[in-house]
Amino acid sequence: MKEAFKSLDGSRQYEIFAAAMAEFGEHGFKKASTNRIVKRAGMSKGMLYYYFDNKQSIFDDALDFALDHIENYMLYDITTKKEGFIERCARLSHIKYVYFKAHPEISKFITSVYFSDDLNEVQQERNAAFLENRQRILFDNLDMDRFRDDIDHQTAIKLVSWTINGYTQEMEHMMKAEGLDFEHFDEYFEDFDHYLAALRKLYYKEEYQ
Repeated sequence: MKEAFKSLDGSRQYEIFAAAMAEFGEHGFKKASTNRIVKRAGMSKGMLYYYFDNKQSIFDDALDFALDHIENYMLYDITTKKEGFIERCARLSHIKYVYFKAHPEISKFITSVYFSDDLNEVQQERNAAFLENRQRILFDNLDMDRFRDDIDHQTAIKLVSWTINGYTQEMEHMMKAEGLDFEHFDEYFEDFDHYLAALRKLYYKEEYQ
């Protein structure tokens, strides 16, 4: 981004990035329109190019902003307190849900990027590092004693992970096919909680179910 954009008030920067992310999230990079971006942002096209070089630079800077925002406002206060693996999954999912509800434009943009081929090599590497950090948070400092003694703990983690990943992939495929329906996120997470309760009965000792 150009120095002129950096000098803007933070709230105005967010408004412009939100407009760009909404456009890219809905239409993808190739079909995204700078005309619609400036209309969403309430600015002239000349001013847009005063802040950015071209559509590619808008996309690149919006992606950097989105990843930074997620790390600073969603992941920054996630403490890896000792807890069961299923509880960890549930807690992280709830944090993600609250963030998605508060910042739908970022969430929709990041989700659309995940399904696209629009990332360059540097962006792919950053995204991989982001996912690696998320995995670290997921597995750090787990209370393994909640698992039943007659099940190997690592096997239980794999089975729980496969179940959760399977549900997540099913939800992602549905979102990709039908569109991202953030109005029905409550329903998605109610179903998720139902599956987590079933997993506790399958893999935890009775006192932790």
